[in-house]
Amino acid sequence: MEASIPLSTYGTYGIYGVFAAGLAIYSASLILYRLSLHPLAGYPGPWVAAATGWYEFYYDVVRRGKYVYKIEEMHKRYGPILRINPHEIVINDPEFYNDVYVAANTRRTAIWPRYRTGIGFDGKSSLPGSHTMTQNHELHRRRRKPFEPFFSRLGIDKMEPMIIEETKLLNDRLRSFSGSKHVIRLDHVFSAFAGDVVGRICCESPPDMMNHPEFGKDWHNLIENIVRQLLLFMHIPQLVSLARMIPTGFLLRVYPGAAGFNVFRQLAIHHIVDAKREKLSAEKVQQDTKSSVFRHILSSGMPDSECDTERLSREAMVLFGAGTATTARTMGFMCYYILHNPHMGDRLTEELKDVMAGYPNKNLPTWQELERLPYLHAMIKEGLRLSYGVMRRLPRISPDVALQYKQWTIPAGTPVGMGAYSLHTDPEVYPEPFKFIPERWLGQYNPNMNRNWVPFTRGSRNCLGMNLAYAEMYWALSVLFRPGAPKLQLFETDESDISQSVDFLMPLPKLDSRGTRVTVH
Repeated sequence: MEASIPLSTYGTYGIYGVFAAGLAIYSASLILYRLSLHPLAGYPGPWVAAATGWYEFYYDVVRRGKYVYKIEEMHKRYGPILRINPHEIVINDPEFYNDVYVAANTRRTAIWPRYRTGIGFDGKSSLPGSHTMTQNHELHRRRRKPFEPFFSRLGIDKMEPMIIEETKLLNDRLRSFSGSKHVIRLDHVFSAFAGDVVGRICCESPPDMMNHPEFGKDWHNLIENIVRQLLLFMHIPQLVSLARMIPTGFLLRVYPGAAGFNVFRQLAIHHIVDAKREKLSAEKVQQDTKSSVFRHILSSGMPDSECDTERLSREAMVLFGAGTATTARTMGFMCYYILHNPHMGDRLTEELKDVMAGYPNKNLPTWQELERLPYLHAMIKEGLRLSYGVMRRLPRISPDVALQYKQWTIPAGTPVGMGAYSLHTDPEVYPEPFKFIPERWLGQYNPNMNRNWVPFTRGSRNCLGMNLAYAEMYWALSVLFRPGAPKLQLFETDESDISQSVDFLMPLPKLDSRGTRVTVH
């Protein structure tokens, strides 16, 4: 007698079958729409990229940050304008850069929500986020405007004594290792240096990483671990909500280095609460050159709704993360080439001989005077060119008007991006583009080099901390390579340890890099 199959089994399989059939029909219809009826249908690029976001996911997440190189291959095949996923256009034409990244008074511009969701500082429900992650044009301007005077060139002039003080500590800490044969990672050192500067800007007291035995190792590793997961979270933002469910205590047991994130967040919150309680007048805040950026914000007349403590703490975390990671990486990158090429170090030291003769106490130059030293200036320009800032495209949306690129009318609301990697490695503008050659910026050079040079992006959403980064880099290199500076020597470090090769939104060297390692003699 044959065993009978329960009717409920047929019902279960039938439900699965209906679901599978429905999913197949939906997927086929979506692909057909994207390839035939979507406003971007017909734009150049591989059909699979236009049909599904999983193509980009494969190169971003499975291949670990390699889509930027695949896009370069596409440009060679399809031309300067590409549809790289179902929703987004990328253009490789430096003449069009200023049409995408426009000033606030040119037209309204917005970021693509996908580049905000998943990073974690966008705010949730009714809680506003940081200005960097704010999509709406007007709200972004309202949130960013109070920061701009503080980070202007004049604002950096006022905080320069503090930067010099931190640079002297950088010099003294490195000198303390003279003759010890102790191996130091400069990326950890510069993370501590930049982190303490930003800490004083945000909280008036630094995390004091420069005095830690391992400098900023924990903070550097935490940021790098976050960066390595960014693309996964951007493609699957639901993972952020899941991550928020992990208890902080458990997270700190699994990864103790994450404590640095909470320490700085609490430091920022306590300072913001204190600043709110003290309610200093704008006049008193302006008079005190050590006043934090949040004292300036709270005395700027910004509406109370925008001065929520949690929102401002998110601003602090963005400033701290962005203000340490990229600056520290670029300084370590430049130091490798200076130390690896003795002629560069010798030339830089000779140029610094007179202007730094009074260091540490007499007749010190300003960072703007250091900026006028030709070879030092060229060194920083080339360092920023090959460290890229942000390697991949940063898409912008024109919410109101279509953009016209040659014969292509790009619909309003379409994310359009251009990448520093493409512009900074254009061989027609920069011969031997992957070689570090500061001399290319000396004398009469191709003006298109400046046109293509966009490490801080441009327009109304350019890098807020650009002038701070300049001041830190000019002072750090001037102190470390002046006559009489601590003698640094590379230790088991080669170009692959510092060359940017992986695009995780912020570029990183090879994933097993040991950083720029040195000893002090």
